[in-house]
Amino acid sequence: MSVNTTTAISVLPLHIRIDRNIVHNADSLFDLFGMEGDNMDDNLLRSLLYYLCYSYQQNLFSYNVIEVCDFAEVMGYSPTFLRTRHPHPLFAEEMQRWPAEQRKSYLDSGYCTYATNFENALYALYKKEVYLIYGGKFYNKTDKEQKFTANENVRMVVLRSLRQITVRSGRTHQEKKVYPVELDDRFIHSLTKYFIRGNRNMLVALRKSKLDIMYLKLLQQREHAMFANTPCVQLENFGTLCRWAGVPVLKKDGGAVPAKKRKQLLMAALERLRAETDLGFTYTVSASRGQRWPYTFTLQFEVGQKAQEKHKEAARQDMDHIFLECIQRELFSLWRELKCGGANPLCVSMDEFYGWMATDCDKEEKKQAYMLTCTKVYGKETPSRFHMFSRDGNFERFYAEALKQQQFITPMIDMSQPESHT
Repeated sequence: MSVNTTTAISVLPLHIRIDRNIVHNADSLFDLFGMEGDNMDDNLLRSLLYYLCYSYQQNLFSYNVIEVCDFAEVMGYSPTFLRTRHPHPLFAEEMQRWPAEQRKSYLDSGYCTYATNFENALYALYKKEVYLIYGGKFYNKTDKEQKFTANENVRMVVLRSLRQITVRSGRTHQEKKVYPVELDDRFIHSLTKYFIRGNRNMLVALRKSKLDIMYLKLLQQREHAMFANTPCVQLENFGTLCRWAGVPVLKKDGGAVPAKKRKQLLMAALERLRAETDLGFTYTVSASRGQRWPYTFTLQFEVGQKAQEKHKEAARQDMDHIFLECIQRELFSLWRELKCGGANPLCVSMDEFYGWMATDCDKEEKKQAYMLTCTKVYGKETPSRFHMFSRDGNFERFYAEALKQQQFITPMIDMSQPESHT
């Protein structure tokens, strides 16, 4: 099977926009999967989530083709480990419940059994829902918000479809196995509207110690501090902080880890994050009401003018990239419907798509796609907002430049700062 691979979008290469719901629930995402211990490597599950967020930033559609070596390179894994057979594959356990005849027919067909470490994790994300035990927030395509609290048993699908296919690639047309997946709509919209921007290298470096969780949680805390212009964030729940840092409650023999030892491990984790990341914080430990000993941690982030300006510039760059990603996706979807009868996006000609974009046809339909993208990324246009140009005018300039340069450009549109999310 021939699969189109020329669907890349220019992105910031070292940063990943991660669904904020994932970050908010990062320390509990997989607790309710029923696959703890030997059955599942939650580090690999988290890395797959990060990778799906990252790879979506580089593709024109919610469909994506995942290849083991690319995942290994981006997320710092050994291909050998990823291709090693998992000791207890989830798919194999499910097959044991099938009738013997059905199981034999499936195995004889040569279909994928999702038996490797990589395939097992990928299949788990497809088969299982992610539980957001602390609640979540979702945005749909037209910016409508849905908010859920912790007691509403919120669940989120990540993958709507998954399969394995064999393709030929390179000059030698060597065969390799790849995995086309389709991301769920709610997950996709979060990557546009409701996300935390994390450093990919930091996530990879901190993964083995599970400090990637605390890194993301502190990124979230820093954003709160930036938005409120209040440098201090007090974290009174010592148990929650230990959970973020992966500090154990119990020893291997089942005995309790003393609170003093857990505090030392937590402080060591914070020191490592201070030294190895750009979070920019200091911390103090004190005794709050009801505490005999100092176990309340207060983090002080850098939120001065220079830090605020840097944060605003990063947000502006995010919006530029997001708009370009979204307008291409909307136009690509429109082109598929108008010119390809909704054909499989993995197999269409991207040259034909770019040629259509640089041709003066279907202008009104392109304009509607542009307006929808503006609403999705920047919110609805209101008279109270300052505009250098109306969005109608912005579209005319965008369209003229696209025709002239035969490529997508950054349009001058409403650059209002994105709202803060809790």
